[in-house]
Amino acid sequence: MDQPDHSKREHSPLGASGAERWMNCPGSVSLLRELKLPESDEPDYRREGTAMHEAAEHCLKGGLDTWEIVGETFNETKIDAPMADAIQVYLDSVRKDIDKASWWQVEYRISSPVHPDFYGSADLAALIPIRNRLLMADMGKDPSEYLLVTDLKGGEGIIVEPEENPQGMYYAFGVIDQIERSSAIVFRDDLRVCIRIVQPRAFHLAGPIREWWTTVGELKEWVHSVLVPAMANAEIDNTLDAGPWCRFCPAKLVCPLLTGLFKAAAVANPAEIVNYSDESLGRSWRYREAVKFYLGALDAEIFRRLNHGHTFEDVAKLVPKRANRVFKPEAPELAKKKFGGDAFTKPELKSPAELEKLGPDAKEFVKEYAYMPSTGLTVAPWDDPKPGVRVETTEEAFGSVVEALGLAEGASE
Repeated sequence: MDQPDHSKREHSPLGASGAERWMNCPGSVSLLRELKLPESDEPDYRREGTAMHEAAEHCLKGGLDTWEIVGETFNETKIDAPMADAIQVYLDSVRKDIDKASWWQVEYRISSPVHPDFYGSADLAALIPIRNRLLMADMGKDPSEYLLVTDLKGGEGIIVEPEENPQGMYYAFGVIDQIERSSAIVFRDDLRVCIRIVQPRAFHLAGPIREWWTTVGELKEWVHSVLVPAMANAEIDNTLDAGPWCRFCPAKLVCPLLTGLFKAAAVANPAEIVNYSDESLGRSWRYREAVKFYLGALDAEIFRRLNHGHTFEDVAKLVPKRANRVFKPEAPELAKKKFGGDAFTKPELKSPAELEKLGPDAKEFVKEYAYMPSTGLTVAPWDDPKPGVRVETTEEAFGSVVEALGLAEGASE
C-alpha cells in the first residue's frame, strides 16, 4: 500500500490549525500572504507532526500496528520507537470507536460554503452507532448515538485542551456540514458531538486522551456567530495582536508589533516598572509570552545563519552543547566487579504517575497515599483553569484590629 503524502495538500489561509491565531490576530493573514510565508512555524515540529499523521493513516488503512513500521520513513522522518509508541496510543483509541461505528473516515476532507477558505482534513470522523440512515425520530436521544471527531496531536510541550477549542470545533462543523451536503440529510440540533484530543507525548493529569462534548446545534451557532464573522474580518482587518498564538506564526521576526515590543523591552528602564499603573503593567505582562516567542525565533535564525557560515563578531558563535560524561557499554559489569553494590544507586519509589501505570491496584494505592503539596503561588494568565487566589491587603487583614485598638485608646482617655 502506498504511503500517504500530506505535504502536497493545499493549506487554507483560514484553516483550522491556525484558527486561534487569525481569530485573535486578523492582521497576521495579510502579513503571511504578503511575505509568502507558510501557515505555521517551527518546521521540525511540523515535519514530525505530519509524519505521525501520515504513519497513523497508513496503519489504520492497512490494518497495521506501529511496531511494523518502526524504521520506515514518512515525510522525511524515520519512525523511531518513541514515536511508534505515541502513534499506537492513537491507533488503540480510535480503533475501539471504529469497531462500533456505522460510518467512519480517516483524514476526512472537509469544506463548506460558509466561506471559500473553509477547508481541511479531520484526522478521524465517526458516527456511533447511528441507525436507519441517521434519520430516526429518536436520533440524539439515545446516549449511545453521537458524532465523534478525533484530532491527533504530536506535540510534547504545548498542552492542547479540547474544551471550546476553535480548531476542534472547526473540524467538527466541517464534518457535519460535509456529511449533510453530500448525503442530503440534516442532523438534529441535539445530536451530541464528541471532540477528542489524543496527545500521547505531553503529560496531562487527565491523561493523553481528553474529550469535550457539545451538540450539532451549538456548533452551527458558533460557526455562524463567531467563526464566519472572524473569517470575514480577517480578510479586511490588518490589526495585529500578540499572545500565545504567536508561537507558531512564521512572521514573528518581521511582525511590526512583535519587533516593536522587543525594541521597547530592550530600551526600557526596569527601575521604572514600580511606577507603572496596574493597567499599564498588566498590558505589558500580557505581551511577555509573545516577546519570548520572538526571542526564540531570533535564536533559531541566528543558529541557522551560523550553520551556513555567517559570522556575528562580538555577538554570537557556535559552541558544542554541554554534555555530561557517560559510561562505555562495558563499564557497568567492570564497576560491579571492582566496587560491588557501592557502584549502583539504591531503588527508590516511583512517582505517583509512574506507579499508576502498574494497574488498578496501583491506582487505588496512589489515590489513598499520594497528595498534592502546596508549593506557593505563581502568576498565570486570566484564562488559566485553576481558580484565582486574592491576597488581602494589609488594611483588609488588620483594619479591624487597628480600628479596635483606636477605639480602646479613646475609651481609656
